[in-house]
Amino acid sequence: MGRGWVWLSAKLRTAIALVFCSLAGALFGRGVTALPVSEAATVGAEPVQAQARRLTAAGAQGARGRVGIWARYLVLAAQPHTPPPFTAVDLIWGPVVSEPTRGQWWQLEIRTNADQATVPSVKVRALTRTDPLSAPPEQLEFIRYMVQVPALGETLDYRNRHTGQALLPGWHQFHRYFVPHRAAASELEAGMPQTCEFLGHVLTLVHVSRGRRWEAWPEAKVLMLDPELLVGTGRNFKDAEGRRLPQQPQRQDYTYVPFEPTDYRRMIEAGMNLFVVSPVQEPFVRTQAVFYIRSPDGQPPLQYPTDLFRANYLGPVMFMDEPAIIMVGDKLVHNTLRYFSDAATLLEKRTRATYLGDGPYGAYRLEKALRQRGVNLGDMRLMQPHIPSWETLFETTFYQMKGGGSGLVHEGRYQPEPFDRAVARFSGRQRRHTPAELLAYHFAFLRGGTRPFDKHWGTSIYGQCDTNLAAQAVTMAYDWGARYVWFWTSDHDHHLPWPEQLALAQRLKRHASQHTRRSIFKPAPKLDVAIAIPNGYFLSLENLWWVRVLDKQGQNQAWRRYQRLMQRALEAVHRCLDQKLSFDITVDDGRSIRGYRRVLHIDDRD
Repeated sequence: MGRGWVWLSAKLRTAIALVFCSLAGALFGRGVTALPVSEAATVGAEPVQAQARRLTAAGAQGARGRVGIWARYLVLAAQPHTPPPFTAVDLIWGPVVSEPTRGQWWQLEIRTNADQATVPSVKVRALTRTDPLSAPPEQLEFIRYMVQVPALGETLDYRNRHTGQALLPGWHQFHRYFVPHRAAASELEAGMPQTCEFLGHVLTLVHVSRGRRWEAWPEAKVLMLDPELLVGTGRNFKDAEGRRLPQQPQRQDYTYVPFEPTDYRRMIEAGMNLFVVSPVQEPFVRTQAVFYIRSPDGQPPLQYPTDLFRANYLGPVMFMDEPAIIMVGDKLVHNTLRYFSDAATLLEKRTRATYLGDGPYGAYRLEKALRQRGVNLGDMRLMQPHIPSWETLFETTFYQMKGGGSGLVHEGRYQPEPFDRAVARFSGRQRRHTPAELLAYHFAFLRGGTRPFDKHWGTSIYGQCDTNLAAQAVTMAYDWGARYVWFWTSDHDHHLPWPEQLALAQRLKRHASQHTRRSIFKPAPKLDVAIAIPNGYFLSLENLWWVRVLDKQGQNQAWRRYQRLMQRALEAVHRCLDQKLSFDITVDDGRSIRGYRRVLHIDDRD
């Protein structure tokens, strides 16, 4: 523009711009509407002149022409002969703000038919640092993220309690699939892309208008969620007894009853924030500051895509069930498996195959279930990325993470006396370990196995865990950087009575409130020592009868080599314990071992 544009009145500039938009609409013939100045000059209750000043201050050049725009798109299904799960998508642009953080407000409305009078199945409102149609999806940074489900009267504002910023759903490539973005081949019409991509389908522009009033959502309920510490139980029921049942001379199972609303209130107050729920139980938790797991089936079924916009819905899978234990128990494997390297390599592949599958423990389970229900997902790959292994053989953590696992939660049956006997069998020394030393040994494998892959770990307390040690286990896990603290419900002596679960959660909640820790999503702090063993090996205090290269008498060369490796590793562990050094136990597979002041390489050579 020439200098003369500067001294024209703001009102005159606005009028000229509206005339230009009207002419553009006539030329393109796509329903562009130029509204009267009196109607278009207001977004909410703010004059256009003031809005323009804030736009300039924010530097939001792409957003300057979109404030107050309402664009309607219809859906072109990406799979042939199958209707899309929604028909119309509306995009509405709100104000650009500079305080407290610069950003662009926008809103997404999804309808099941093209009638504008139809109530949207879901509305998504967000404040992002850039316009979602002006930036690549991967560069879109959210400041606020809100979801409204009109049919249920729910309006929720999802935030990370540690940062105060938006908390988004955890689906893989959420920005790419769940936020409309301009197709690469698309041109602009009235400032809007003619073609967009969204949820695996194509959106075609059918209408643009200006002057849409931006209304506040005062009824929004703020959910301050903690994605860094997930505390919960693996079932949606509790024991009716409320006490321990004797398991000798004969094992006894408990009477289990589903959780009721009063139970959820008690658990949330105690500090639990992760629940597995049935469809009937879901309404008790979905509007609380907690995360939940549920199947897409049942009555009422999961609503697609509405429920997938809920940032506290994690998916249908809580964990991958014991890849190592299942491998050991597989008769097709353990009668043939011969070497440690067989087990390590096979475990990598089994973890990868299960995790990347669509079975009961797979990251694509929800995708499969929705497709079987007839939902047209287009070309979208719907992946639930955070599914840790729930595992007994904690010493295999490294290989499960190398195989692509997202994390590992150890089945904590911590008992001092059996641990002391097992260590003595390999070390040749009698030592009475403190509870902290016992836990440090176990957690060193979990942290050392997940850290090289930027994955997360945790512990779960079982009924067999020493009751005098359980409280220290959950608080020490937190101090060491655990993301998961879980409790097991069901199966005789494995079951941890519900009152004990509540007490441990309360203990952890108090401890965490008094001991702020470094964010687990930031680079890990440097530790003193990494105890690194050769690739293919793992250190186990258990009976390795299924590694056939080891003879039962413990006399052959393979056994003697393994005995030397175990003894040297335990000596290194004890030196670290005695010198009060922080340490992890990891595997030297050729990659650089970083984040430690010293690396101790342990071998099995004579």
